[in-house]
Amino acid sequence: MGEEDGSWVLDSLVNFLRGPVWNVPMLTFIEHKSLIFEADGQDDDAHHKIHEEYKTLVDFMLGSYMEDMGINPEQFEEACGKAAINTPFHQTLFEQVWAADDYEIFKRMMIQKNIELQLQALEIMQQRYGIIPESFMPCDDLPQGEQEVLEQVIKKSLEEHQALQEGMDAETRDMERAMAESKEEKERLELERAREKEMLEKALKLSLSDEPGEVTPSEPLPPFQSTEVSPEELVKRQNYLKAQRDKLLALKQEEREKQLAAFEESAPQKRPKSSRAARKVLDGSTIDPQTLQVRRALAERLKAEVIGEQ
Repeated sequence: MGEEDGSWVLDSLVNFLRGPVWNVPMLTFIEHKSLIFEADGQDDDAHHKIHEEYKTLVDFMLGSYMEDMGINPEQFEEACGKAAINTPFHQTLFEQVWAADDYEIFKRMMIQKNIELQLQALEIMQQRYGIIPESFMPCDDLPQGEQEVLEQVIKKSLEEHQALQEGMDAETRDMERAMAESKEEKERLELERAREKEMLEKALKLSLSDEPGEVTPSEPLPPFQSTEVSPEELVKRQNYLKAQRDKLLALKQEEREKQLAAFEESAPQKRPKSSRAARKVLDGSTIDPQTLQVRRALAERLKAEVIGEQ
């Protein structure tokens, strides 16, 4: 395979990584599995087990892509070794692939996602009470199609809340409004997100440099103590916010499944094996470990591209 052919393979792959067949199962897995990754939590077997599941998922989806394209592992590795990527790609794609080989990057990615979900749930609460406009600000970091998913989720969430408002008890309603109007809740989460973003960037730099080192925040956050509510009430609020986050996840998965179905309908022959693989992940089916050794080749190529840009 010549360099020109190799470039075509990699450009095709990047387009695959930017599309719904990759993003729908990957984002669904990351969001649902991120719930046990807390900013102040300790690593345990459950965290490492999820990382192993993530490795399998990445290999499974890459394998299904190669089957669709009629490419064998040797051809893929040759393309990664010789060709350059001409199609622009966001660093998020690099993070998703590289996280399969680097637990520290994976952990930071998952913690950041957990915090982002809580922030989104809080913003939806604020929208219910007119604190902020009924839309998320457009974000350049979102994968393709995610802005539309968020817009539909917000619309459904507001409709469901309006329908449930009459049956909500006064205590829950008062707590929800207090959380929506509180600046402390949002500031706490935004500080945590900023710190985790810094930690993720440090982990990526360490990985790119291949130098040993420890990922620590430049300024650790002190334990959060609210000036508005008691510690007991604070715990109650945080638990309620996480419950709202879980509802948000269910709505997101529903919208992503519609997005994948629309893609499959518009291009039924484009990625048959990849689409079936994505469906298998969404259905909760067990994924058999793959023997493909292509993830590392892809990660190294993306790594070279990122270093080149820097």
